[in-house]
Amino acid sequence: MSLTRFRSQNHQLIPTHKFTIENAQRVTYDQKICLYCDQQTTGNEIQILLQCPSTKHIANDLVATLTTLLTHSHQPTWNSLKLYQQTSIMLADPPTTLPKKFHQTAWLHATLPHILTCIAALETHLYNIPQALPPP
Repeated sequence: MSLTRFRSQNHQLIPTHKFTIENAQRVTYDQKICLYCDQQTTGNEIQILLQCPSTKHIANDLVATLTTLLTHSHQPTWNSLKLYQQTSIMLADPPTTLPKKFHQTAWLHATLPHILTCIAALETHLYNIPQALPPP
């Protein structure tokens, strides 16, 4: 799963990225349940990266790296961020409080290799994991 496809919501392994029609009606965003666990929650980026028991372990190394980098750059702690902020950072957006002029390039150089490794591992895992539920 390339980072670009993940960020642009254009990957068929993420349930909310799929265009689905059931009984001649389009399935709504909230009805697109995670196929990889039995939590019955919407299978979006936040859920797949941070909450799904089948996939969240893949991001552990990335979260540890981001936690350290946030601390060293005097940013809010990882645990103080909301889930959507954590996901945004995991998808290569620098923290919003990071001074743009001086540090965004350095931030991307420090994080991008880890992010790309995590996304590649996630894609491999999702292709190989059995789906917990039949597709909607």
